[in-house]
Amino acid sequence: MTALLWMLGALCAASATDGVLELRLEGPLKSVHLDGVRVPTHVIAELEPAETITVRVPWLPVDASAPPALRAVDGEGSARVEAVHPAPKSAPLAVARRPLPRAVETPPRVPPVAWWLFAGGLFAVFAARRRPMGAAIVGAIFGASLSVLPPSAPERPVVASLEVGSFGAWWVYVGVGELELPAGAHPALEARPEGASWEWLVDASDPASSRTFGRANQESSLIARSPGPSLVALSEAENGFAALEEVWRRSPEGEWTSHGAWRLGEPLPGAREGGLLPTWLRSGAPPGREVWVGRLREAPGMAQEAWVRVIDADKK
Repeated sequence: MTALLWMLGALCAASATDGVLELRLEGPLKSVHLDGVRVPTHVIAELEPAETITVRVPWLPVDASAPPALRAVDGEGSARVEAVHPAPKSAPLAVARRPLPRAVETPPRVPPVAWWLFAGGLFAVFAARRRPMGAAIVGAIFGASLSVLPPSAPERPVVASLEVGSFGAWWVYVGVGELELPAGAHPALEARPEGASWEWLVDASDPASSRTFGRANQESSLIARSPGPSLVALSEAENGFAALEEVWRRSPEGEWTSHGAWRLGEPLPGAREGGLLPTWLRSGAPPGREVWVGRLREAPGMAQEAWVRVIDADKK
């Protein structure tokens, strides 16, 4: 207990109110809630009798000077805080001010329901010519079936952007409704619009692969930031970073050029026509600086789409 209070005092003295709790859970226990936190935090354990596990949980307290409070629910086991760790360093303000990746809806070009309607209508036209009553019955059954089919919501992917500048390199992840944390981003997670309600969920039901993610309603975006690679080198002489499906370059004079795919270790391909660059990737770069924007061939872990944006030092 003394060690816990000492660590808690050190955490407060470092002017960092957020941190990470190390929880020791003992079964039988299904779940645990954290009390006294700004963001509702729920740990799913699913532990059988005599099972124990230690998990790391985000801690965003209302009062950083108060010790962490736990509330065990749905189980006769126990939960205790073994350690309090300071939160990882936060992203620089320059990264926080950058335009965010857009996790947009990507509906199919022709919805499946449209194909069903087309096939049903075609069948009804041919059937009505010989057996109008049979066509009416089939149409009624078809219409009732469509009304009870669950709506298929288009998937909105997690989009990642590697922001590189004088501050270093930081990954920015954006998901809609739910976002699992990448390594190093914990507990740096925020919601947009500001003030949107969301919760932390820590799924420790599988001890071998504990998951931590934020969950909000489907109208909210969740943003996580984590440190990127130590070296990201892009120049006309060589792609020293990763294979890119598309790449754009803005000269210090402000002229954008598109260069198509760019393989790792090769010089920059010549400029070409086309290649529309998303608006958010063009924004936020000061004038007089060289800018590189590329779409990665392989997105990191949790992301379905990834970009890199490098804003070099002032060239003037």
